[in-house]
Amino acid sequence: MTDTRRWNERRIKVARYRMLAQETTDPLAAGLLRDIVAELEADLQEVAAVDEQQSASSNNVLEAGVLEFHGRTVSCLVRNLSEHGAALDVISPRDVPDRFRLALPLEGTSHQCRLIWRSDVEIGVTFQ
Repeated sequence: MTDTRRWNERRIKVARYRMLAQETTDPLAAGLLRDIVAELEADLQEVAAVDEQQSASSNNVLEAGVLEFHGRTVSCLVRNLSEHGAALDVISPRDVPDRFRLALPLEGTSHQCRLIWRSDVEIGVTFQ
């Protein structure tokens, strides 16, 4: 899936939730939908900021990394790395949770990460 298509799908999702929030008569449901819209919009802004920062300051690298979550470790290949985030090749991106730790053994560093996008073989993360 292309980035443009992914962006469009996210924008459509935000628009749908906005409409649902306006149309619902249940105050609790309307409040929850407004919260969902606010979170989705914040995610879109964060993804845009990270994409912009990564395109300006990312380093194309091929470095081994290790994802750590729920007592498990999963190997990955770091493709793009910046001070704000990274793009990682992972065998099974669907199994990766929204938050995890990325260890970079060659650099001797680790980062707490938040997943911002995923494709069939790759994920994008921002460092927390």
